[in-house]
Amino acid sequence: MKTREARMRFFFFLNSFALLLLCLFVTPTSASAPHVKKTAPVPVQATAAPVQAAKKETKTAIPTTQVKRDSVQVSRDDRRKVIRHGKGKISDRDMELLARLVYAEGRGEPYEGQVAIAAVVLNRVASSQFPNMVREVIFAPNAFSPVRNGRLSSQTNESARRAVADAVNGKDPTNGSLYFFNPDTATSKWIWSRPQTVVIGNHRFAR
Repeated sequence: MKTREARMRFFFFLNSFALLLLCLFVTPTSASAPHVKKTAPVPVQATAAPVQAAKKETKTAIPTTQVKRDSVQVSRDDRRKVIRHGKGKISDRDMELLARLVYAEGRGEPYEGQVAIAAVVLNRVASSQFPNMVREVIFAPNAFSPVRNGRLSSQTNESARRAVADAVNGKDPTNGSLYFFNPDTATSKWIWSRPQTVVIGNHRFAR
C-alpha cells in the first residue's frame, strides 16, 4: 500500500517538475515574442525630417547675404568735359590749372600763341607717350619751366581761360605738336632735334 502511494507521489512530483520546466522554457519565449516587433523606423523618420529641413533653410539663407551696393555719387567739381573729339576728358578744376599754365608760359604772347600752349598740353594727354590726365602732364618732371622754377601761381586772366576753352573745343594752331620752346632761352640741345611745325610769337612748336 505504501509502495503504491510512494509511486503516485513520485509521478506527481515528476509531473509537477515537468510542468515547471515547461513554464520556464516555453512561457517566457512566447511572452517575449511580441516585443520583437519594435517601432524602430519611427524615430529614424523623426530625426531625418529636421536634417532635410535644415538643408532647405541653408539653401534659402544664401541669397540673403548679398549686399546691394549704392550708386557712385559724382560731386560738382568732378563734372567732365570732352577734350578734342572724345580723345580725353578734363575737369573744371584741371581747366583752371591749364589756364594758370597758359598765363605763366604765354603772358605777353599773342592770343593764338596762348591757344597753342593749351593745345600742346591736350595733345600730350591724347598721346600714349605722356600721362592721360592734364594735371599729371603739367606736373611731370621738367615738363614746363613755370612748374620747375615755382612760377606757376594761382594767377590767371580771361584771355588764358578763353584760350583753354578754344583748345578744349578742338582748336590747334600747332598741327598736333607735343613741344614748344623759346629759341632765345632754350638750353636743351635735344629740343632742337625735334621736327618743328610752326612758329607763333616767341615760341617754336615741334613734334
